Amino acid sequence: MSDTRALQALAAGRLVQQATKGDPDAFEELVTRLQRRVYGFAYRHLRDSAEAHDLAQEIFVKLFRNLARFDPKRPFEPWFWKLAANTSINYRRKRVPLPAEPKDDAVDPDSTMSSHDPGLVRAVAQLDSAYRLPILLHYYADLSLEQVSMSLNLTVAAVKSRLHRARAQLRNSLADAEEFESRT
Repeated sequence: MSDTRALQALAAGRLVQQATKGDPDAFEELVTRLQRRVYGFAYRHLRDSAEAHDLAQEIFVKLFRNLARFDPKRPFEPWFWKLAANTSINYRRKRVPLPAEPKDDAVDPDSTMSSHDPGLVRAVAQLDSAYRLPILLHYYADLSLEQVSMSLNLTVAAVKSRLHRARAQLRNSLADAEEFESRT
């Protein structure tokens, strides 16, 4: 871990401790630091801007309600992203059917998704959540393999395996889409 990331992790831990003790400014700072990544994670998971905002808000509500459950002896990021992943799964299961195609108005100008190939975005969205979540947490939320494993309650070997399988499925999906486009 780089020195900067280590300092950010320590600072996040302190903010969580202060927020747990009732400091609203500490919680606000924590939300400010995480909001862009959380929205991006939600958008990649749902592919709908309005639903992504709702999901991001729900993730922060769950964070606020569960701060007392955080063990300060453990790293904050894996715990937080596990909470975010579980909230995303439950949200999607209860409220949102996956759209067949992303809506044209769903692209948020602040979203980093606009820089990605639409075919890749569709292919990631079509992955089973067992493969999609490790991809999103590792490549988009920028968590290490160890943090992804803690977030999803998997071994590092299982995360590596799921990432390998997900990348293979993505390659196949993208190759199929490219072949289909070349025929039309």
